[in-house]
Amino acid sequence: MIGINNYMKKEFLPTYLYIKTHNLTGLKYFGKTTNDPLKYNGSGKYWLAHLRKHGYDISTEIVGYYTNKDECVKVATTFSTENNIVLAVTDNNKKIWANQIVENGLDGGAARFGPHSIETKRKISEAHKGMIVTEDAKEKIRKARATQTNIGMRGKILSEETKQKLRDANLGKKQSAETIAKRSKKLKGHIVTDATRQKIANANTGKVRSEETRQKMRNKVVSEEQKQHLREINLGKKASAETKQKLSGKIVVIDKQGNLLRIDSDLYYSQLGPKSDWEWVSHKSTEAKMRRG
Repeated sequence: MIGINNYMKKEFLPTYLYIKTHNLTGLKYFGKTTNDPLKYNGSGKYWLAHLRKHGYDISTEIVGYYTNKDECVKVATTFSTENNIVLAVTDNNKKIWANQIVENGLDGGAARFGPHSIETKRKISEAHKGMIVTEDAKEKIRKARATQTNIGMRGKILSEETKQKLRDANLGKKQSAETIAKRSKKLKGHIVTDATRQKIANANTGKVRSEETRQKMRNKVVSEEQKQHLREINLGKKASAETKQKLSGKIVVIDKQGNLLRIDSDLYYSQLGPKSDWEWVSHKSTEAKMRRG
C-alpha cells in the first residue's frame, strides 16, 4: 500500500469527475477517477453497500476531464457545495447522493490512504460553511451512525453467519500486550450501561471456564492500584432487591474440580461424611485452598 506521505507527493494525474446514478433506486454518487469512468463503478462505503444490496444497474454522466489540479479541485468542491451532496434529501427524507464527505477531486470519498491532510480538511470545512442542517437530516445521521455496528470493512454489511465465522476464526487467538494496552486505553472512562451488562451476563450464562483459565485466575496477582480502583467504582453502590433475593440463602463454595460456585445453603448443609469427600466446601476453608491449588 502506498504510504500517506508518498500519496500526497504524487503528481496530479488527468482526472475524470463523474456522476453515477442507480437506475433502480435513483441514488446518485459524485466521484473522481483517473481510470475509465464508464468501467469504474465508483467508491465510498455508502455507495458500494448500496450497489451490493440493489445491484450494479447504474448509468454514468461525465462532468469533465481535467489535466489541471486546481481546476479539478475547484469544480469538484463547487459542485459538492452547490448540490449539497452530503446532506441533501428528498421530500421523503431519503438521501439524494451517496457521498458521505465533500468530493475534492483528489482523494475521493474514502480515506483509503489514511487520514486527510490539513489542506483537505480545510477545503472540506470551507465547503460546509453556511450549510443549514435540518432536524430531519440530523435525525437521519444519528440513525445511520446507530446502525454502523453491522458495517464491516469498506461498508460491507455483515450477516450473522459471517460474524460467527469471524468469531470462530479468532477463537483461541491470543492478543499481544500492545493490543491489550491500546484497547484498555481506548475504553478508559467508558461507561457501561445496564443493558450492556445484561447482554454480557446473558452471553456468559452456562459457560464453564477451562482448566487453563481457572489456573490463570488462581495465579493472577491483583495490584493495590487495581484493588483501590475496584473499591472506588463500587463505593456507595447498593445491591438491588433482585440481587439480594438471588443471593439470599446462598453459599460461596469450591467444588471438587476447583470451580468457584454459589449454591443453596440447604444443598450445602445436606452433605454428609468427611469434608474431603464433600462435593462442595466453603471457599474459605483449608480444603478449598487445596482444591484450588
